[in-house]
Amino acid sequence: MAVAPAKAPKIAAIRISDFRAFPALAPASIILDGCNLLAYGENGAGKSSIYRALRGLFSVTAQDILPMRNVFTDPPQPSVKVTLTDKSELNWSAAGHPTADVSDTARKAAFLSHTRLIEMNTGTTPDDPPNLFPVAVTTLLADFEATVAGGARRNVGELWAAVRAAFERREQYSGGTGTRRPKNYVAALQEACAQFNDGMKQAIAALEGHAKPLVRKLVDVLSQDSLELVGFTFYGVTYDEASRELHNETLIANVKFRTHTPVAHQSFLNEARQSALAIATYLAGRLACVPTADGSLKLLVLDDLLMSLDHSHRRPVLDVMGDLFKDWQIILLTHDRFWFELAREQLLGEPWKVVEIYEKVDGDGLLRPVLWESKDDLVAETLKQAGRFLDDNQPAAAANYARTACELALRRYCRNHAISFGYADDPQKIKLEDLLKKSEAHAKGDADREAAFTELKKYKKLILNPLSHNPTQPITKADVQAAIAAVGKLVAVCARKKTP
Repeated sequence: MAVAPAKAPKIAAIRISDFRAFPALAPASIILDGCNLLAYGENGAGKSSIYRALRGLFSVTAQDILPMRNVFTDPPQPSVKVTLTDKSELNWSAAGHPTADVSDTARKAAFLSHTRLIEMNTGTTPDDPPNLFPVAVTTLLADFEATVAGGARRNVGELWAAVRAAFERREQYSGGTGTRRPKNYVAALQEACAQFNDGMKQAIAALEGHAKPLVRKLVDVLSQDSLELVGFTFYGVTYDEASRELHNETLIANVKFRTHTPVAHQSFLNEARQSALAIATYLAGRLACVPTADGSLKLLVLDDLLMSLDHSHRRPVLDVMGDLFKDWQIILLTHDRFWFELAREQLLGEPWKVVEIYEKVDGDGLLRPVLWESKDDLVAETLKQAGRFLDDNQPAAAANYARTACELALRRYCRNHAISFGYADDPQKIKLEDLLKKSEAHAKGDADREAAFTELKKYKKLILNPLSHNPTQPITKADVQAAIAAVGKLVAVCARKKTP
């Protein structure tokens, strides 16, 4: 009887102390219990510190943590600790890096940021196509296991390392000083190139098999898009004896847009299509290289990855992760509040934890990140966040969250009652005024709802207007508190059934 593979461990908890944005007096403690993570944080709040902490910990080479210490902690004592669901711990500190314990996970893990997407879409000049070869042999396809001469299984990274070793091989002169190339140098190097090229072509075939349908999933939203990934060009690395150099270290993505085949697609495609192409390529590389059920932790960490995509093209990325990366632990980090709200609603019911990160001024006047786990319904949690900001004497921020909770509640009310309102691809462009008028009209005849709308409108111009927070005329805490109460009452009456 076949034995079912052991369930892969996942991250149960993350603790980050004296690391970039997180001083030792205010460490980050995130409890995941094996769930995925969706985290929102404004720029500078500490979101990217989480990304760098995980990327540094899950690295195939030992990393020095001291350069990442928080400058306000003295003496420096940076540390990152990850506890897994099997109770094992991974610790990275000035005392050392857990290289041996994390190397397998690090090879499989995918850490992708918006900066990496830009690099994957950047050529030497605007007229040169982006060369994916360097990222392919180090990350994208490095772990793809190919069958080479004699039936041996070797991954692309090992095969490329063998080429570099053969290229750099030297031996001592007999009876003298200095080095020279071995007698079989050219033949050995050509054999290493042949094995690498064979393995690379197998990897590219697997990459194309995943990337082409992924591109379709990401760009075909309302209708079929004109972008097509034709394939990848790799001519094979060769050694030229005359110049004593390796040639053809290139891997190019070929695309077609309608009938046009641009040489340098980054100078032709818009930013959204470039991002979709890079995301599809990168995720396809992980699918091609990593076995789906190997009993080990597989980690997918994405930092502000979707900021170049419009909101309608962000939903398919969540769908892809839900469909194709079910056995991975996914960590999504974003500074885009509206997309955070969209993602949170789409991911309801899934194994996700939701965290929000904010900066708070402590008693010494220093900004410290504060993490709040969002456990409630999105509207209720947003309104609760308004209250937290008010308690911290930040009435403008509290008013913004009260307005957001109001918009979310009204949008939900309109959807639940089939009330049409002005559609905008970007949620920021949906007008509160339109939602308010149509919701209020629907509520006619319901005394409680009519009273709630009447009370809310007292604060519409001053509190619920995102452009009204003039620093020369600060809003008062009492007004914001009353507005939060009015929004809370509206949320409550909109949630129940209409009075007969």
